Amino acid sequence: MRILFIIALGSKLFVLPTFAQGFLTEELSPRAVSLGGAFVGLADDASAALWNPAGLFTLKGFGILGRLAMPAPTTPFEIFGAALSGGIFGIGGAIWYGSKTLKAPTREEHSLTVLAIGAGVRETMSAGIAVKLYDELRAGQRFHGTGIDLGLMVRFGWVQGGLAVTDIVGGQLPMIVRMGATIKLSEGMVRLLGAVDLARQEELRALRVGIEVQPFEGIALRAGWNGREITWGGGLGILNILQTDFTWQADGWAVTTELAFGRR
Repeated sequence: MRILFIIALGSKLFVLPTFAQGFLTEELSPRAVSLGGAFVGLADDASAALWNPAGLFTLKGFGILGRLAMPAPTTPFEIFGAALSGGIFGIGGAIWYGSKTLKAPTREEHSLTVLAIGAGVRETMSAGIAVKLYDELRAGQRFHGTGIDLGLMVRFGWVQGGLAVTDIVGGQLPMIVRMGATIKLSEGMVRLLGAVDLARQEELRALRVGIEVQPFEGIALRAGWNGREITWGGGLGILNILQTDFTWQADGWAVTTELAFGRR
């Protein structure tokens, strides 16, 4: 791990340009956003590929997900996202594609493709890896890059914790170490989440908290703090077949809808 750290730091000194912070990974999942981004210790849906690939271990069946947006009138960009996910016999995986187009003042295009897999042992420990492909059009020039995320998750009854290290190789994005935990109360109806982001760059460090309450089956209410502002949203599920999650962001509403098959 020390060798990888040195390689990553060295590559960051020589590779230009540096891609934008987060590069879509924090914008494609309304559920994670509404929880203040304190998702590394929970990561129990398809967006685990973006936050902690070890969480893909929990997936069962097969799912198709799309991200919709209802932007505010002043929003100068558009975001699109879609994913395929599934899991069987303790192994889960997901493929994500996301794009962000900035219309003004100058046209910029960003796209992200993520291939991730997670596997577990006796439902108490799991690990995962995500390979990310970046593409960016900026100032009339196109840039390409790659990144690799590693994740780990442990579970002890009503407490589970997660660790994810982003972009350990590649050099296009700053490496961030995310650590967090989730406490389940009232038979899982209430979840308290906390996480911390560690990075060499001070502006990338953050303390995140969130809460998810499920007063009725299929209904979830969420709120959080991402280190800068209060976040909130919710979710609605129907018979483990259709799941919709939403959150309000500065650029308007963000919604994902997933159609699932073979999940219990």
